[in-house]
Amino acid sequence: MSLLRRYFPRTYLARRNLLRARTRTVLAILTVAIGVVAVGGLGVFGLAFEADQQATLGDLGNEVRVEAPQQFFSEDDAPELDDRRLEEIREITGDTEMTVIRESERDFGGGGGGEIDIPTYALGVTNPKSTYTVVEGEIPDDWNRGALIDQQTAQFEELSIGDPVTVGGRLQRVTAIIEQPQGFSSLERTNGAAVLPLDLVEPGDQPYRGVIIYADNAVEADEIANDLEAELNGPLRQDQDQFTIESTEEEAETVEQQFTSTNRFLLAVGSISLLIAGISITNVQLMSARERRTEIGVLRAVGYGRLDILAIMLIEALFMGLVAAIVGVGLTLGAGAVINDVLLGDPMAFQPDTLQYLGGAFAFGIAICILAGIVPAWKASRERPADALGS
Repeated sequence: MSLLRRYFPRTYLARRNLLRARTRTVLAILTVAIGVVAVGGLGVFGLAFEADQQATLGDLGNEVRVEAPQQFFSEDDAPELDDRRLEEIREITGDTEMTVIRESERDFGGGGGGEIDIPTYALGVTNPKSTYTVVEGEIPDDWNRGALIDQQTAQFEELSIGDPVTVGGRLQRVTAIIEQPQGFSSLERTNGAAVLPLDLVEPGDQPYRGVIIYADNAVEADEIANDLEAELNGPLRQDQDQFTIESTEEEAETVEQQFTSTNRFLLAVGSISLLIAGISITNVQLMSARERRTEIGVLRAVGYGRLDILAIMLIEALFMGLVAAIVGVGLTLGAGAVINDVLLGDPMAFQPDTLQYLGGAFAFGIAICILAGIVPAWKASRERPADALGS
């Protein structure tokens, strides 16, 4: 006699019953496993998608943007982002990292000569490494010459690293090809311009186009934005154009809320799959109890009580839930690795909350099986021995 049968007869009978109906048991387990994958997998997908979008958007909550008035409809005394106001910004921000952007006059004629392409205008930029993402080439640490070209312009003009370009009458070499920024503001967008060191660009209508400030955190960014608003716009009259001062903390919080709502929706969809799996388990247990009605009557006749019958059938449900949850979590990890590889470029780039979703899916799978087995187990345990044997 096996130890399981001798010391744990209920567990032995539960295991035997499941093995006797292998096909039905396997199908029920697969149904629950798919539900576990739906819950865990959608949760892992949501985390990977959120990480991918956050990497694309960058540290939005840490940025403060100061943009000069456009002056399209301004009076003659419209304010300028000049050296005096730039010094005021530096006094408020202190040692905080920042990028200053200057825009040249636009030459809408464009054109080129020989092998030299002429961009329509230029952006003068300090600290380009913090502002732009390099696709090809590199930005020198001591950046005092050379031009950066965005991918679209480089493809259109057929430019590559080392090619000459003439901007504002000055010959420069392309040192790097950069991505077009995709943030909320157009302040640093090139729109076909060549990006040059600040001192090489003669200003257009405004001495400076704007400033991007990279604070250490969202709280500091919000404080800097408030101080700049008071310093730059406070002294201006109501009829004057205002400096645009944006802290992207609010936009970052909005994006975070959207990610959270998306994750909850995905989990709700996965939960429906598990509920369907629970219905399948209920059906399996009801059919099992009906087929074993005589056997249950014999067990009752030889001394097994209602609690024993209830326990045997719940153990069966627990077995199916455990196996289904283990299989489901394993499949979820495999699917998560594929998702991470596609979105993040690293199959093992699981996010910190992954274990939380896997644990929740595991527990949910087991709970669904047990809950689904309660009604069939209760009905079987309430069967009178005489009625069961008479059937």
